[in-house]
Amino acid sequence: MSTSFRFLLRLAGKHRWKLLLSCTSSAISALCSLLPFIFVYQIAEILLHQPVDFTTVRKWIWMAMFTILLRFSLMGISTMLAHAAAFHVLYDLRARLIDKLGKLPLGFFSVQHSGKLKKIIAEDVERIESFIAHHLPDLTASIVAPLLTAAYLFTVDWRLTIAAMLPIPAAFAVQWMMSVRGKRSEDMKQMHDLSEKMNGAIVEFVHAMPVIKSFNQTVHSFARYHDSVENYADLWTQIARKKTPLYVLFLLLLESGLLFILPTGIWLFHQHAIPFSVLLLFLMLGVGLTAPLRQISTLSHMMQNNLESVRRIEAVLNEEEQSVTGLSMMQPLQHLDIDFRKVHFSYGHREVLKGIDMTAQHGKVTAFVGPSGAGKSTAAQLIARFFDPRQGEIRIGGMNIRSMAPEQLMNLVSFVFQDVPVISDTVSANLRMGRTDADAADLIQAAQAAQAHEFITGLPNGYDTLIGEGGVPLSGGERQRLAIARAILKNAPILILDEAFAFADAENESKIQDALSSLLEGKTVVVIAHRLSTIADADHIVVFDNGYIAGTGTHEELIQDCPLYSSMWKAHRDAGEWSLTGKEESHV
Repeated sequence: MSTSFRFLLRLAGKHRWKLLLSCTSSAISALCSLLPFIFVYQIAEILLHQPVDFTTVRKWIWMAMFTILLRFSLMGISTMLAHAAAFHVLYDLRARLIDKLGKLPLGFFSVQHSGKLKKIIAEDVERIESFIAHHLPDLTASIVAPLLTAAYLFTVDWRLTIAAMLPIPAAFAVQWMMSVRGKRSEDMKQMHDLSEKMNGAIVEFVHAMPVIKSFNQTVHSFARYHDSVENYADLWTQIARKKTPLYVLFLLLLESGLLFILPTGIWLFHQHAIPFSVLLLFLMLGVGLTAPLRQISTLSHMMQNNLESVRRIEAVLNEEEQSVTGLSMMQPLQHLDIDFRKVHFSYGHREVLKGIDMTAQHGKVTAFVGPSGAGKSTAAQLIARFFDPRQGEIRIGGMNIRSMAPEQLMNLVSFVFQDVPVISDTVSANLRMGRTDADAADLIQAAQAAQAHEFITGLPNGYDTLIGEGGVPLSGGERQRLAIARAILKNAPILILDEAFAFADAENESKIQDALSSLLEGKTVVVIAHRLSTIADADHIVVFDNGYIAGTGTHEELIQDCPLYSSMWKAHRDAGEWSLTGKEESHV
């Protein structure tokens, strides 16, 4: 038994009593589906012999009606119990997945596309509902019904029963050939791989829609989306062409029971070996003997699909969580200096940081600058353990951050991203992400400091306005000011600003800088900026270049001693003097 199937059974086992009752009800329902045909056979026996005992006929009719009602009642009970168990399992599994994702390093998300994770959490988990709510009770009925039918028919006439069962071995032989030739598990893996790529391409396509429309392009111009859809369709076409001939033969064999029962039955009847009522019974029950077997084949295909989904769910649940070495309890810190000691970090095989040594002092503003891809943003993210170094260590207050309790580290650090994440909830809920106990006055004070209060009060419901994908959209500048307000409200002793003013206009940038000036007092501040004018007054500047530190010092010191910083500053000044007319203008 595969580990994935055992995993499915473990999930279902948490609600075993519901599933046991569901399968039992399904089995009895299968028996009840057989009984009316037996009662019709008994009625035929009575009607073919004179005088007719109508009292007994009525009894069989009432019993047939009762078993029909009982069958559908039990079917309803089975469905209800199975679905109740299934939805509890789905809730538990999705909760486990979300909890697991919260414990994984950000590096996991940099290599896993959001479309793939969306498919696993939504579509793959949903397939488990099919297994528990439908496959288990349906499989029970599909096995019990033909076994009971065959057992009963053997008691009536073994010769006709064998004739009715002749197509079954041939049909299962064809199904085995179809499974081996079709390489079903490989097909399922490839199908899921392409589905994940297509989901990821759809997310990218939707996000890129403004660019696509502005350049008057169509879906065919977005190659990744177009190719993923075409590849997914081509795979299904190949699978259909490969399996259709054998599947048609499989169905023909299952439906060919009449070809064996009818001539055998007529010959036996002609030889006076069986009465007409027996022939009638086999024409009703014997022909339908193979019908549940077709459902077993369908369930087998769906099970392969489900098991591939389970493998992908298991892969996420088995991902290595961000570890905590040494003591993980809350440790008192004497200071909040941030020390990088021989830090190396790689994205796959590409080394981004190459033995970084530096210190960001408590109570000072330290700026990270450098060309794009130099490693400055990565270095800042390592402070908050979005990733872990490959070699070396990062210390806060003399303590390796890998030995800190995650709660302690998160309480120490506020991070304002360049690309601001906003959850689909109210403005106040977004602000309270860093401090859940904040009252309305605290929210307003933080928003005013971040120059966000004015646009928030202009929203339809003010601080209670729903924002994000399910609510009112915000501009880049509004989202950034919201993130700054969130950081102000959290008031953590370490503040990391990654291009925090990227979407702010000149007027709001000046106001936000004034507001942040009071927040920065007494904190360890790391600022990442491309506009060097925003960090010229920083206490300490670290210049990154191709994963190394090219220079450290104040703005004036680096102008004199660091050629890279000097050239960057000159380029920054030249950019400020550029105009559309090509004429130089005085730098403001």
